[in-house]
Amino acid sequence: MPEPMSEVLRLCLQEDRKAQRQLFNFYKHKVHDLVFKSLGPRFDTDDVIQQVFIELFKSLSYFKGDASLDTWVYRICLKVCTTQLRKKYRKRQPQIMYDSPMTDAEIDTKDISPYAEMEQKDLAAAIYIALDRLDAEKRMTVVMYEMEGKSLEEIARVAQVPIGTVKSRLFHGRKILEKHLRRYLEK
Repeated sequence: MPEPMSEVLRLCLQEDRKAQRQLFNFYKHKVHDLVFKSLGPRFDTDDVIQQVFIELFKSLSYFKGDASLDTWVYRICLKVCTTQLRKKYRKRQPQIMYDSPMTDAEIDTKDISPYAEMEQKDLAAAIYIALDRLDAEKRMTVVMYEMEGKSLEEIARVAQVPIGTVKSRLFHGRKILEKHLRRYLEK
């Protein structure tokens, strides 16, 4: 980011559109990745990302710098994703699986046989179905640890819970995933 972050934040608080765009551009890929990994392909990722940034800009005046800006953005993203998951569990609408553009982009098709590509897509679909079986807190913990590579300490800070709670959620989340992904783990 070209300007110091504190200056960008100060300008954002004054509703400077250029600074807000700068902050958005700096975090949009990180937020997109976390939202997609947290919620899976069944959610309208763009709507959720928009909600994350709306919440971020609405609450910007509360950022005091006690934690890093990255942690603060992750915390907002975590809360929005958790809210989305809770809404989904309340509604329980029929769900349609579709291919993720990110998944297709990450697969280098010239080095992978059609069968292997199909297996990868089947595994990805199974993982998201298994993640759907986790409650919101366990899902977010597993996603942040296993898919985002966050440490237990970072997750505890973002989720604002004791590290023991993070360990418990991760342990129980993994057990549930293991149960639902057993046939893939045996290969």
